[in-house]
Amino acid sequence: MTTVQPPRHRAPAGAQGFGREPHPSGPVTVAPRVARRPVSTPDASVEPPTTPISRAALDAAAGKHPQRSPIVPPAPVAMAAVPAAPPVPPRNGLGIAGLVLGVCGLVVGMIPLFGMGAILLGVIGLVLGLVGVTRARRRIATNTKTAVSGVVACVLAIALGITGLVIVANAFTQLDQDLSAIGAGTAPVSAPAPATSAVAFGQTFTYADGLAVTVSEPAAYDPSSYAAGNTNPYAYSVTVRVTNNTGAAFDPVLLHAAMSTGGAPASQIFDAETGMPPQNQLQPGRSMTYDVAFSTTTNSGEAQVDVTPSFDHDAAVFTGTL
Repeated sequence: MTTVQPPRHRAPAGAQGFGREPHPSGPVTVAPRVARRPVSTPDASVEPPTTPISRAALDAAAGKHPQRSPIVPPAPVAMAAVPAAPPVPPRNGLGIAGLVLGVCGLVVGMIPLFGMGAILLGVIGLVLGLVGVTRARRRIATNTKTAVSGVVACVLAIALGITGLVIVANAFTQLDQDLSAIGAGTAPVSAPAPATSAVAFGQTFTYADGLAVTVSEPAAYDPSSYAAGNTNPYAYSVTVRVTNNTGAAFDPVLLHAAMSTGGAPASQIFDAETGMPPQNQLQPGRSMTYDVAFSTTTNSGEAQVDVTPSFDHDAAVFTGTL
């Protein structure tokens, strides 16, 4: 037998099973219960699984409000980084090119013969330099001093080239004047014709410088079938003899002869053996002879042959009858 002492304190009012006075008879004797043996089963040694009770259920049973978890703001979404545009390099090329051309123009312009080249380089460099200065003012280029220096150098190159052209032009003018003066001092004086302006066929016409010309009397001539200039019904030939007593070589390339009969000009005949004088220079003290044929309109009357040795000699006139 087990003696159980009732509680001596008063339970709080309203509590279930409490609120009564202690038993007047004293302690209540309670008979112990005989424990029953559990029925042996094959799994008696294994305790059944227990389901865990959540914290929220325990708080609700205790009359407590469930503790709310703090609200966590969502993490900001990382934005993809946009690569920055690369910086634009300064456009300094035209300013540098203008300076280079200006310097080259200055170097070339120091030679007067190359004045035109200096002007061309200066003009091209000036255009490029001005464009470079404009870019520098618009903040596109950063070489303002270089572009300005190129413009100045190009202007100087143009001025230097113009000066060189003027120097060359003056030099050529002076050279021409000098050559003209030398030529005027050494040019042979035209030999005036003798007092008698005309001589007869077979006689000698002598110039003041010593050159002598002789023309034979006209003789009938029979042109060949290949002759050129035989346009009249009659043909005559004369022999021209030139003697050089001038003391210098005589060039017969300009020697020319003309004939007229009865006041009408005759045409010169160019045949295989007549027409052109020798082309070799006639040395002093020597003579040369060649034949000249003419086609005439008449075979009688007065005839005249004019022989002009060169530009420096007047015509030597020979007259006679056919």
